[in-house]
Amino acid sequence: MMATSPTGDPRTRANPEGPRGVRAFFALSPDDEVRETLAALGRDVARRCRGRAVSPENAHLTLSFIGDVANDALPVLQSVGDRVPKTGFVVNFDSLGAWRASGVAWIAPAVLPPALLTLHSTLADALARVGFELETRPFRPHVTLARRCLQPLPRAHCPPIPWRADKLFLVGSELRSEGPVYRNLASWDLMVRN
Repeated sequence: MMATSPTGDPRTRANPEGPRGVRAFFALSPDDEVRETLAALGRDVARRCRGRAVSPENAHLTLSFIGDVANDALPVLQSVGDRVPKTGFVVNFDSLGAWRASGVAWIAPAVLPPALLTLHSTLADALARVGFELETRPFRPHVTLARRCLQPLPRAHCPPIPWRADKLFLVGSELRSEGPVYRNLASWDLMVRN
């Protein structure tokens, strides 16, 4: 689904020659240590479910998927990021699972920190206030470990991977045949209290 920009008309199915833009979303991205831990787990999961591990540099937790937006809407998205509370948190990823229909294996937290839920809902509210229509699916925070899985991965607990969520990102994605390529468009520091 395409998001409608409050400041421009992005390319749509009805207007494929419209202004060029970017597929955008707000996300959390792990530090290098967590990224490598997730990459090793992803390789193991991909082997077990006969899938393809996600590239370590693509590890992220999507907070709000916006979709295709015109380039002239990016300042509006950056202003949303500027205004959200900058409260960070630690989240423990300790549950493995998969979605059979999409062939995606993932890791998720069994317990959602209240600050994660607040950040998600605050972003969604702020985006709606400036005119973006968002997905209506329930928020299921996870990190994709493998794609194109041919065998299901049974749900299981795993040793917790603590992730210090200390930075919020506005990310642009480009879909390619070998998989999505992400680039950070903006970032904001989040304060994690010990």
